[in-house]
This record gives sequence, C-alpha cells and structure tokens, in this order.
Amino acid sequence: MVKIGIPPDLAGMFAACEDAYEQATREGYAENPAVAAAVSALKSAWKALHVANHNLMMAKGFISVEIAALSRDRACRATHKACINLHAAILQAAAENRLYNRALVLANADQGSETRAIDAIAPNPLRLRA
Repeated sequence: MVKIGIPPDLAGMFAACEDAYEQATREGYAENPAVAAAVSALKSAWKALHVANHNLMMAKGFISVEIAALSRDRACRATHKACINLHAAILQAAAENRLYNRALVLANADQGSETRAIDAIAPNPLRLRA
C-alpha cells in the first residue's frame, strides 16, 4: 500500500492561507462575516481532503481506487478554491476597513480635531489609566 500525501503545491497554498488569516486576525479583519465564512469553507474542504486521502489509501480494487482518486481530486480542487476565496475575502475586508478608517478621519476632521481621528483609529489603552 502506497502512502498518499497532500500535494506540495496545495500544502504550500494552505500554509499561505493560514499565514494570511493570522495576519488578518492581528489586524482585526477576521471578524468580518465573509472572512469567517471563507475560513469555515476552507476548514471543511481541508477535512474532506484528508478523508479522501484516507479513503484512497484504504481502497482495494480497480473501481474503488478510481472512485477514491476522483474524490481526492475533487477535494483538492475544492481546497484550492476555498483558499483563493479566503484570500479574496481578506482583501475585501482590508479594503472595507481602510475605507471605514478614512471616513472616520474625514468625519473627525470636519469637527476640527485631528487628534480625535487618530484616537478613533488607534485608541491609546494607556490614556484611560490616568
């Protein structure tokens, strides 16, 4: 029995998705509903890929091996698509966040205080201790 692994390009893409999600979490984009949905779809596709790999390793006979191989290929494509969708959702959330921050700056600039805009974008946690 031959051990079948995740294709290296797909494993690299999944690692890049994990890094992008970690960065999005640090920057506050992970709370976006589209990002959360994309992460859920990616986790589901990744689990389906592992199940398909296991089924392919355990398959015996020509027909069952072919069906398991088709299932694995389908799971690879679904994982690839889910990772691309996650990157797109993160980019969209980042763009929305930048637009929101610009709107805050403009709204606060109309009030005549630029320091309020800076506090609205990046509040100082030490300011409330005094």
